[in-house]
Amino acid sequence: IRWVHALEEEFYQQGDREKAANLPVSPLFDRVKPGVTKSQVGFFDVVVLPLYQALTSALPGIQPLLDGAERNYRFWKSEQLRL
Repeated sequence: IRWVHALEEEFYQQGDREKAANLPVSPLFDRVKPGVTKSQVGFFDVVVLPLYQALTSALPGIQPLLDGAERNYRFWKSEQLRL
């Protein structure tokens, strides 16, 4: 989680530079909007889990990848409640 917070701070710094240059702020780079740590669950819901579930249906041998994604999803779900 420390890495994600460092990444999020880097994104925010980039967004600060974009604002200072009167440019539109990139998604996830605006300090006043939800960042990476608060968007993980939605990303898993919309992109990661459906993709891994579809792939696992076609290629059952990659079930361990889906299992890992589901563990990560549960982690971020619990983090979202904590944040």
